[in-house]
Amino acid sequence: MMALRKSVEKAAELIKDHAYARIISHYDADGITSAGIICNALLRNDIQFHTTIVSKLDRSFIQGLDEDLIIFCDMGTAQSDLITEYLNKKDVIILDHHVASASPPISRVSSVLLINPFGSRSMEKRGMENEIGDGICAAGLSYLMARCMAGDNKANIDLAGLAVAGTLGDKLEFTKGINKLILDEAVKEGVISVKKGLKLGDGKIRDLILFSTEPYIPLAGKGAWVDALLSKAGIDGDKNVSDLGKESEKRLSDALFSLLRESNPEISEGALVGTTYILNSEVIRNGLNFMRMVDACGRLGNSSIGIGLCLREEGLVGEAKSLYLTFQSKLVSELNRIESEKGEIKELQNIFYLFVHERGITGVLAGIVAEYLYTGKIVIVVNKQDLTEDGKVAETKLSARCNKKLLAVSKGIDLAQAMEKASREVGGVGGGHPVAAGASIPEGAEEKFIAALDRIIGAQKGSEYS
Repeated sequence: MMALRKSVEKAAELIKDHAYARIISHYDADGITSAGIICNALLRNDIQFHTTIVSKLDRSFIQGLDEDLIIFCDMGTAQSDLITEYLNKKDVIILDHHVASASPPISRVSSVLLINPFGSRSMEKRGMENEIGDGICAAGLSYLMARCMAGDNKANIDLAGLAVAGTLGDKLEFTKGINKLILDEAVKEGVISVKKGLKLGDGKIRDLILFSTEPYIPLAGKGAWVDALLSKAGIDGDKNVSDLGKESEKRLSDALFSLLRESNPEISEGALVGTTYILNSEVIRNGLNFMRMVDACGRLGNSSIGIGLCLREEGLVGEAKSLYLTFQSKLVSELNRIESEKGEIKELQNIFYLFVHERGITGVLAGIVAEYLYTGKIVIVVNKQDLTEDGKVAETKLSARCNKKLLAVSKGIDLAQAMEKASREVGGVGGGHPVAAGASIPEGAEEKFIAALDRIIGAQKGSEYS
């Protein structure tokens, strides 16, 4: 942890030597909140900036960067060789938590500063994750750097809400390590409030259930079924969930949990009821609502609205809500299709896979299917909808997810490594985390990739299949 602290302090001092910065970040909730934290910190230090949100880093993009100070958030570790090759004369900071297959090739004389507790699998195996808790996300790293930039003990603590939103987006825990330290300090200073309750977010009860995908309630998209459940439980669906009394909330949670157990007997009550986080300094106070709206903005190609929320632009809340409803409608449509149409889920020895019909929901859909519907194997979602981009070679995007219970049983599974290897076999790129990873491959290589991935995961599990 001391090494991490020194790196963050060094990055903070480096930033203050510049009058302008280019920020490059990933398009999900963690990436956008990470960039948002840095934007706020730069504004408060009178440093101008230009922020770009992207889905991936490639050679041509990195080669085209020409600013004196470049900050990468929630990405960059896997591309550190390209960053070092093309940006070695620039001041570069990488704030990332994705695991690389080997130690990143950054020389001692390079001006690239990599801040990543899990820079390589060798570091992870030496126990780095235990040292900092259950993992810190990019937003957490950005927050630590913003705190170092502040100078005094209190400044920039109000940005902790963004760090919490990023942590929620990456489904990391607050029970120990740095995440707990960040949360505890923010609660003490009144930046964040915590309470126990339904983990549905805030809003009208009927709407929350109708669009609930995390947790995934089998009533999603089925209005008549939602009304029947609410009527049976004696709950007014037009009420805001925050207005429910304890007895009514208990009645509703019992009804929903009973339904969840019917479709997934192994699910715990913690998927539905637990700690909720109120972000007292943000324009959207409920932590889940904030995270989900920022995430939807990024995934639907409106990341500027997500950044605006992080900069506390109240006028953007309406647009963000609209994008979130659009995103949830896409998810619910896909989930209903998967449940109603036979043959949508294909099965191999070590994986389930399916082709998505909607755009922009690949990773989130994979996570829901792996956690709630097809829990016995790795789930792969294949997206052929975004085949071309700015005249570039057509690509197919894939997301892989593994629920934690399966990972605990099959401890050899590492989706980051598996996706990286399989994509390389077909001329693509891939990587991520052991439980969640992605890949981009050439159009037409889908079946070859899936076969390779199934083989690689089988080898990881130690099966005879090869």
